Amino acid sequence: MPRRIRIATTSLATLESTAPPFNLSCPEPADTLGLGLAMLEAAGRQNADIAVLPEGFPAAGLPASRLRSVAEPLSGPSMTAIADCARRHSMYVVTGFYLLEAGLLFNIAALIDRSGTIIGKYAKKHPTEGEICGGITPGEAVRVFDTDFGRVGLSICFDVNWPSLWQELKRGGAELVCWLSAYEGGLPLQAYAWQHRFVIATSVWPYHARIIERTGRILAQTSRWGRLAVCDIDLDKRLFHTDDQAKQILPIQTRYGDRVRIETFTEEHLFTLESTDPTLDIEMVVQEFGLVDYQTYIDRCTQAQQAARGAVKVQELEVHT
Repeated sequence: MPRRIRIATTSLATLESTAPPFNLSCPEPADTLGLGLAMLEAAGRQNADIAVLPEGFPAAGLPASRLRSVAEPLSGPSMTAIADCARRHSMYVVTGFYLLEAGLLFNIAALIDRSGTIIGKYAKKHPTEGEICGGITPGEAVRVFDTDFGRVGLSICFDVNWPSLWQELKRGGAELVCWLSAYEGGLPLQAYAWQHRFVIATSVWPYHARIIERTGRILAQTSRWGRLAVCDIDLDKRLFHTDDQAKQILPIQTRYGDRVRIETFTEEHLFTLESTDPTLDIEMVVQEFGLVDYQTYIDRCTQAQQAARGAVKVQELEVHT
């Protein structure tokens, strides 16, 4: 059975002033909260399974000197309003938040489930120097959480500069990573999606929040005019190398017709396979045609390389003795 989910992501965009010199404005938290709730309402009306709000929401755009004064506990009014929206629309929500806890200030991402319950939070592990000077305490643990559709990892802004964090998300079994940020991130995020073969949903202060699939391709994004982007993703979509398997593409298309979707990538020597039929488990197709998924193929090649190196060493040892 395909695990098809609908992801909705958001950008604030309105942080840009409408008057010259068009630099970032500093909106009041109540106004930003209202905008975020409006975007969540739209996401819910579009039947999103998960909606994502940016870093530091609703205090986005404020100077660091104001963060402690607007930070709230998890039970505060902002989080309560966001959780209520998640409950009313029966969708997961990931939101940025400045948390004041035991006198310490954290930049966190919170995961709220369909009932409006906070089921996880992640404190930004790699804040900037400026954030630390502004009082932000760095987090320690990388977090991945279970949902009813799969494993969700959380990451925030400057975290993008630490490849080890993304490796930890992969080791934790993340299938979807929500990256909340004050900026757009660009190519490194596409590289991480491809390298670790998980979906990344970004939510940002500027224009372009994006939904990036496992191949690194951008499937949907917001703009200056559209603050909400919605995209359907199949988490069971599989990736394959063409080595000794490209010959199976046409037979699969012939056998299953429009019950499957195949995309091919010339330069990368890859293809993807997913089910478009709710009654068809893609694993049945994989087994029927003897396909080997990309990671398994890479693992097999690695083992063969190690065995070959071992054989050479044994041979060299025999020659020298």
